[in-house]
Amino acid sequence: MMIKIPRLTQSIFLDQLIYMQLAGVLIGLAFPPFLVWYGFPKHEVFNWQFFVVTQIAGQLVGLISFLLISTVVRPHLKLLSKKMQEMTSGLEGKHFVDYKEKCQVDVCHLDVVSNDEIGISASSYNQLLTALIEAHETEKVFNQFTQVMTENLEVEALSEKTVELLIKSTNFSAAAILISKSGELEVVANKGILEPEKLGKRAVLKDALEKGEFVHIHLPEHIQLDGVLTQFTPSEVLVAPIEFKSVHLGLIVAASGSLSSQEHCRMILDIFSRSVGLALNNALTHSKFQRLAAYDSLTNVYNRRFGMARLKEEFSKAERESSPISVIMVDIDHFKRVNDTYGHLTGDRAIILIAGILKNILREGDTVVRYGGEEFFMILNGANCDNANRIAHRIRNQVKDTVFKEGEQLIPLTVSLGLICYPQVTVKSEIELLDKADQALYHAKQNGRNRVIEFGKTGEENINF
Repeated sequence: MMIKIPRLTQSIFLDQLIYMQLAGVLIGLAFPPFLVWYGFPKHEVFNWQFFVVTQIAGQLVGLISFLLISTVVRPHLKLLSKKMQEMTSGLEGKHFVDYKEKCQVDVCHLDVVSNDEIGISASSYNQLLTALIEAHETEKVFNQFTQVMTENLEVEALSEKTVELLIKSTNFSAAAILISKSGELEVVANKGILEPEKLGKRAVLKDALEKGEFVHIHLPEHIQLDGVLTQFTPSEVLVAPIEFKSVHLGLIVAASGSLSSQEHCRMILDIFSRSVGLALNNALTHSKFQRLAAYDSLTNVYNRRFGMARLKEEFSKAERESSPISVIMVDIDHFKRVNDTYGHLTGDRAIILIAGILKNILREGDTVVRYGGEEFFMILNGANCDNANRIAHRIRNQVKDTVFKEGEQLIPLTVSLGLICYPQVTVKSEIELLDKADQALYHAKQNGRNRVIEFGKTGEENINF
């Protein structure tokens, strides 16, 4: 049982000095009788001069003991006190992560020089400091992650920002996010992983998605994977499921080249995977609504509203960069006759057929828009008049050569096309550009249909392009 000595002052070290001086008095008083017991004559030790000398010696012993303890113990306690004050200041100022960044480990942490209470205190301080820094780092990362989730409604943007923040905040060297689409895993964000398109085909990832389990794969040193995963040889790969209301939306895959990931890094990965589910579900829902709002439900091409917005963007870009742009208007010839003779369902099938031909012929980056009814227009970025005419005639010829059947009945289909090229024709707006393409289309229909007319030219100049 520990003996509890009464406190005399508000300072432990002052109490220690007082008790050591009292101990010196007791030593001075006990020393003469001890000498008599040991065999010294009484008359030599039992006199006031000898008692004064022993008292002085006892006081010196107490003082030297105090000075030794102060020299050996007090510096360690002072350093611990200073570090604790810095830690308190960091906590009050909410800048603990900055505190870590501006000091080295050997400066911030205390050296553990003993295995007694002083050493235990230093070790406990180091553990507390590490835990606090990691907690504040995690809080900082989570705040940044929350900002990423609230600011990004697009699936790709959300996923890319999440991967970037995950790598920046941990010792992971590569990461990717995969989402489940129609039963297949598709990579929507990737950093540091080679051939990411192969990730979705790996059995271990499909199994993790199906079971919704966290997978930790340790890889032996000097062992290469079957198919390069990252730009380095990873020592471990972690797979975390992304869920929302028990629905498995996808996976986060993270790879580390170190011998083992820090525990707080794995915790951050777990936080990301648990939290991103809601944001990713919202982004996927937003994407679906955007598609519903932007695309024509029958033909799956841009509807008039979003097509006009796209035309405005592309025309402004062409004006700004002094680059060419062409617009082609397309109209199905005698479409009312098809509807009246074969019914509206057959008419819808004809519209779908024409839309498919337009999408297949257009180049990457071009846009097809259902303008209304049986009429479409196409935006050809960077296309001059020669390019636009070739594309228009390919469309006309392919429609004319396509077999469209209703039961046993072959229904002939043709289209009329009007086109305009900027800057060959001067226009001030996208509305004027589209209007002149529509005028060319009107001339094509007035001149016998099944033909291409460029604005400002006659049908004879275009028919056999």
